[in-house]
Amino acid sequence: MTAPAIRPVLMIGMREDAVVESSGGALTITQPFGRITVRGLPPGVAAVLRELPGRLVGEDEPADRLVASGGTSQEVALLYLVLSRLRPILVHAVEPLLRVVPIARDAVYQPRDLPPDDIVRLSRFALVRRSGEGLVLESPLSRHKVTLTEAAMPLLAALGRGVMVKEAPEALSHLVAAGVAGAGDTEDTDPALRAWDFHDLLFHARSRWGRQEGPFGATFRFLGELPPEPVVKPLPEGPALPLFRPSLEEVAAADPPFTTVLESRRSVREYGAPPTVRQLGELLYRAARVREVFGPTPGMPYEASRRPYPGGGAVHELELYLTVGRCEGLALGAYYYDPLGHRLVTLPARQEDTRAMLAMASTATGGLATPDVLVTITSRFQRKSWKYSGLAYAATLKNVGVLYQTLYLVATAMGLAPCALGSGDADLAARAFGLDWVRESSVGDFLIGGAPREAASGS
Repeated sequence: MTAPAIRPVLMIGMREDAVVESSGGALTITQPFGRITVRGLPPGVAAVLRELPGRLVGEDEPADRLVASGGTSQEVALLYLVLSRLRPILVHAVEPLLRVVPIARDAVYQPRDLPPDDIVRLSRFALVRRSGEGLVLESPLSRHKVTLTEAAMPLLAALGRGVMVKEAPEALSHLVAAGVAGAGDTEDTDPALRAWDFHDLLFHARSRWGRQEGPFGATFRFLGELPPEPVVKPLPEGPALPLFRPSLEEVAAADPPFTTVLESRRSVREYGAPPTVRQLGELLYRAARVREVFGPTPGMPYEASRRPYPGGGAVHELELYLTVGRCEGLALGAYYYDPLGHRLVTLPARQEDTRAMLAMASTATGGLATPDVLVTITSRFQRKSWKYSGLAYAATLKNVGVLYQTLYLVATAMGLAPCALGSGDADLAARAFGLDWVRESSVGDFLIGGAPREAASGS
């Protein structure tokens, strides 16, 4: 790689969203991670700090300006002490290449001189994406993000194979300090890091507090802009089959004790007789029906529902589709479960897609199961993300988990053969059920068989 033609200039500033205010002899700095109040600052120090938000100055310029305005060495030391407290919002730049911006309240930035012959490579967890009108370099291992200019592109491309420090010492020092690049092979030798796939670590970091700066939680970001998705999706066209509704009093009297059900729960992949449509009706009624629709209410500006399994915010974005291989009283094919009307709607799925869905489910069991009924769980993503920012998909997967357990326990109590699957084909499911993959896509898969074979074992 050839070193940048323009000599880099080291600069600092504050995040653009930092606000510095003076009142009653106190200087208050408000920023995304909290508020810092400093009292008793000399006027010169306060004046320098007020000019830093949203702009960059040379690394030595704050102290130089303070001295030029008559500041003492003690005031310069005080200035640097205050700046050290502001590290979570201080921006460090190598102009005109890149800017390092903190994104966490505990961000610590300590550039250091690197040996000139060291090789620096981009982290395998790093990613580049568009943000606004520019590019951002990020890593789930870092508490900073790096905004890039076009002038940084040759350096970024070269970092894939590695760049010697002496070719761009300032830029490489900042990238290493930001945690998006490094020297050596730590990521390849550290057992903890080797265990992570890129997408898993990114998802983990971005769906919890601590290493992301975006809106997070129940932000209702589309309130007043887009209407919320309905609590139950419009029914697809097709013949509807009403399902059996059990008496919950009779069920409660006949079920084994809860602890017995819990302790005997197993994943069963070998079946005897197929299930009946009556059994499917009871299973879906007990595990997934809509008990009640309510709202909107103050603080919850959308219609919600209560169901046998919990759902974050009572949003209940999950939908159920059945692909039937063997079921007494139900033909081979694909069906949508209407949780409000408690009925199955026949879908016009192609027979080859139906068989492919069952074959994929069998593959997910290592070929151990020949599926009777495959329950595909989808998510209406927009219904969830209308309310939640940052954690919407993570919450959906948690909801899939609790629905899995609910299906397991009910099926076990009924003497059926349940088995959750760890994978599925979202594109195939979208085609089979006539779904828009971006709007509604499969996020979980569950097998229901008839009576388990006596010799079957599970986990």
